Amino acid sequence: MADQDTALPQDNTSAAVPPYLIRREPVLDQNRGLYGYRLRVLWTDPDTADTDTGLALIQAAREHGVGSFLAYAPHWVDCTQALVQNVFTSTLPRNRCYLEFPESLEITPELIQALQSLAHTGLKFSLRGDLAAQPERAALLPFTRVVGFDPGISAKADIFRQSFQHKQAGRLLMAINTPDKASLDNFLLLGFSVFQGNWPRDQAAATLTPRQKTLLRLITLIMGEGEAPEIEACLKQDADLVKTLLDMVNTPAYGLSQEVESLSQAIMLLGRRQLQRWIQVLMYTEAGRPAGYLSPILIQASARAHLMEALSTLRYPDQSVRAESAFTTGILSIMDQLFNGTMSDLLAQVNVDVPIRDALLRREGALGADLRLATLIFPSDRDPLEDPAPLLQALGVQAAQIDPLIQQAFTWAHGITRAAP
Repeated sequence: MADQDTALPQDNTSAAVPPYLIRREPVLDQNRGLYGYRLRVLWTDPDTADTDTGLALIQAAREHGVGSFLAYAPHWVDCTQALVQNVFTSTLPRNRCYLEFPESLEITPELIQALQSLAHTGLKFSLRGDLAAQPERAALLPFTRVVGFDPGISAKADIFRQSFQHKQAGRLLMAINTPDKASLDNFLLLGFSVFQGNWPRDQAAATLTPRQKTLLRLITLIMGEGEAPEIEACLKQDADLVKTLLDMVNTPAYGLSQEVESLSQAIMLLGRRQLQRWIQVLMYTEAGRPAGYLSPILIQASARAHLMEALSTLRYPDQSVRAESAFTTGILSIMDQLFNGTMSDLLAQVNVDVPIRDALLRREGALGADLRLATLIFPSDRDPLEDPAPLLQALGVQAAQIDPLIQQAFTWAHGITRAAP
């Protein structure tokens, strides 16, 4: 029980929080699998940019349920004054939440006392390496479990020396932006296991595997005028694809009274729309990955697709064809990173409609703003921040309208990823 003289955290979210969106930036492990997320609060009103982001994070966790909002993987959030001072913070999941000390945080005896209370609940904290080296921030080190180094801020010699000390203290090492493969190799040798921001890409274009070539051909057939026999013949080129398809339609979710054994019957049962979505998801699955690997590309592509479809349905409830095109745009929007090629070269192999092509190549046209918003919310490692206000205005929606759609997309994408073969 706390002493009566100790100031307890207060619930300081009673006042209205300005409109905002939450951006989830993937944090990767050493295998380039998903480790967690860095959450960013995007204020949609420029006049509220100085508002404490902790207020928005608390409100979002309450509205969606903290277990759902911070589900599936660890999340990094700003350890702001509002977050530290709110009693709700002590209920955050200790195994899925890191409070990151910002550079602007003022170190006071009151802050240290509050951190001690939060640490007692099991919450963990994160600190940038160059800040951890400052004597005036030494009081934060006992609470710090993750230290992140940005080679754009810290010199190579400092990273080498300081990271060794933190590793000896049992702290997890995070790389913040990795400019090239040589830097990545150095980080791995030093024991870094978590990577935020940029990840170096191979210079040479990747060679498509036979599976990927088959899937691209299937997408072209299904999105074009391919007939069922052509689709069936293409599927039969990959026996594992046929088995996966039959296994899927025979799951309890389809509620069939007898087992489906024929490929043609499975295609008919699924229908063109569901078959197309299944193939698009399969395109992002990567063979040879370790157990438990989660593809950040698949998750972000799936989340974009779901959000774009829901956004289209919100704006044009009677235009199901547009909603389907929006989903396809989102799911294909990161295939250039998957195949390490250019989007224009890949689209030369896939037959897509003009609105989808314009959005994928130039972020323009009927679906351009939809994709820009989906990319802003669910970015890959090099997608920049942009002001969400003009996007919302162009789309004619408000942050409060799409906030539940974003949460639904996040949940759906993780469900799809875990169900992928």
